[in-house]
Amino acid sequence: MRAKKIWTLQSFLSCIVWNGILVGFFFLLSEQILLAFKEWLDPLLTSGAVTLPEDARVGLMNLKQLSDQAHQYLMPVVFGAGGLITLVLWLFILLEGRGLVKRVQREMTPTMAPPVESAKRAKKTEKEAEKIPAPEKEKAPPSPQPAVQILSILQREGRFIDFLQEDLSNYDDAQIGAAVRSIHQGCKDALAEHVEMKPVYEEAEGAQVTVPPDFDSRAIRLTGNVSGNPPFKGALRHRGWRVMRIDLPQSTAEPRKDWILAPAEVEVGES
Repeated sequence: MRAKKIWTLQSFLSCIVWNGILVGFFFLLSEQILLAFKEWLDPLLTSGAVTLPEDARVGLMNLKQLSDQAHQYLMPVVFGAGGLITLVLWLFILLEGRGLVKRVQREMTPTMAPPVESAKRAKKTEKEAEKIPAPEKEKAPPSPQPAVQILSILQREGRFIDFLQEDLSNYDDAQIGAAVRSIHQGCKDALAEHVEMKPVYEEAEGAQVTVPPDFDSRAIRLTGNVSGNPPFKGALRHRGWRVMRIDLPQSTAEPRKDWILAPAEVEVGES
């Protein structure tokens, strides 16, 4: 922007100086010609000069008046026309100079896009980037910590893991039944303390129930002869269970490859 202002001022001053010189020279030359013409014409019209015919004298008088008028209006006409020519010349040089500068810039940077086109391309690129969905972050695998805690609680309260890992072939039914009673009570109490559950269906097993059209396939599993669209009617074979609340103790254990469900117990005594 500053370079353009400097170029405009320099071109304007140059036009004024050079045109001023030319206009001044033309004015002086014209004035000298008119003065010389007047000096030649005055003796012919003065009294005592060579007698001229009347028509010639009238013509010379008109010519003298024209010369006087030309001399009178010489300065405003010459300098006015010179100023107008200077302005037109300055505008021509200014426009041509700017056009030349733009052509030189385009030749020096042929690959540079115009600002408007660059802005349009940038906006188009931004819109296309917005349309591209961001890559989904990889979900971390679920932590086994809650499951380990549940198993640990069942083991602590009802010896659940010990019962499942025991070889029951060495015991008769009476022994197994007696053991199961205590295991059942301990595990039931543990679940009641940490997990609140309720059945999916409140009806008793074996009762006739209706499966609504908008049933949750996670909560209700259909068996038997299933065809057509819901609602379905059938016998309730299992009430199902729904977890309403889980209240597990906050764990501070760090992730590891193995998890301790129940610590081994060693009774230290005298050897």
